[in-house]
Amino acid sequence: MEQAIRLKYLITRHQEMYFLAFALFGYMLIYIDPYDSKIFPPYINVLVRGILFILSLYFIIKNFLILKNRKNIALAFILFFLFHFFKLYITLPSIALDSNAFSNLKNSVYYYGLIVIPVPVIAILTLNYQTIDFNKFSQTIFWFLLILLGINFVHTNFIFEDYNSNGRGGIFRSYYIFVGHYGLSLVVLSLYMYLFLRRKGYQYILGILIGVFPIYVSAARSPILALLIILSLFLILINKKKYWICFFCLLLLSLVVLYFIYKSKIGEDLIFFKRLNDAIFENNASGRSFYLNQGIDVFIKHPFLGGNALFKDGMYPHNLFVEILMSTGLLGMALFIIYFKFVAESFFKILKNIYKYKESGILIFFFLQYFILAQTSGSLYSSFEFWYFGAAVIGLGYINFTNEETKSNNRRGNTA
Repeated sequence: MEQAIRLKYLITRHQEMYFLAFALFGYMLIYIDPYDSKIFPPYINVLVRGILFILSLYFIIKNFLILKNRKNIALAFILFFLFHFFKLYITLPSIALDSNAFSNLKNSVYYYGLIVIPVPVIAILTLNYQTIDFNKFSQTIFWFLLILLGINFVHTNFIFEDYNSNGRGGIFRSYYIFVGHYGLSLVVLSLYMYLFLRRKGYQYILGILIGVFPIYVSAARSPILALLIILSLFLILINKKKYWICFFCLLLLSLVVLYFIYKSKIGEDLIFFKRLNDAIFENNASGRSFYLNQGIDVFIKHPFLGGNALFKDGMYPHNLFVEILMSTGLLGMALFIIYFKFVAESFFKILKNIYKYKESGILIFFFLQYFILAQTSGSLYSSFEFWYFGAAVIGLGYINFTNEETKSNNRRGNTA
């Protein structure tokens, strides 16, 4: 009984921290489906998204005074999102798909546009980040990802017949690119804890290795690009010559090895090396350039209000900014810039003061990986990670420091 009371107390005390963790990473539980079940995943999806939606309404009401202080940000988001959703709505009748595919697309647009994105984004904006225990948050996310991706590693290696038997997704039914980003989240978090928080321990080395596995198996190129950019930012912040030398030596060695594999055809049966070499040495974007150019053409024809939000086959330009211009024109881009300005300002504020933000600073690198993903893949209407982490970055920017040196807060046990 005492343990139940204590657990209730801890959850109540850290409710905003647990909500943030659940909103940003809990959705991964939806996509655990190693045996391609057709029955349970939809119900789990509705359950998790439903809980998040209800909790979001609770925190919006609970933190209504905070929302009033951030009303300009919320209004900027709502105006853009509603405009884009309206363009999606009027585009749907022009989509040329069979009835089943069209029904799935329409349900997906409504599901993301009404349930998944807008209300949780507003809720994440309203949180009081000054009181969130980010030490507990970072540890919670680390162990959650390590255990989840550890199970993925064991299951993929010892139960599946080969890496490709489940669509390069391991135990997840997510699109393979997203699975690669799950792994990247663990790699980035492990590196951040080791390099910036000076956390020592074999668990962080294990986190890097376990995280690299889904990046390799998924053979997605977006996580590789995001990792290179984030590592470059890490090195700029640390600013030590030995790290730069190691980074460039490893980068050069990797390019030499990839070129050798490309020319010798040794690794052409390994999908990871094949896709990476296709992108580097053959400029092969897997058909994305076709949709990108189509999106630009639509914008040129409809520069002010944009044209259709999707192509006739239901596809999109695979680039956040081109998609905004294509679907909402210059007006939509102006509305997006008004909102995104708040994200950018908070991002650079945190980046500049990364050692003061300590554990909480990891959020900007989680956001950065999904911002990079939005430039190469995914649609605007379904990229909830981009919107969630963007809102979290804005909220985090409201943390103020009273001293030049950040003091530890004994009550919360963290420094932010």
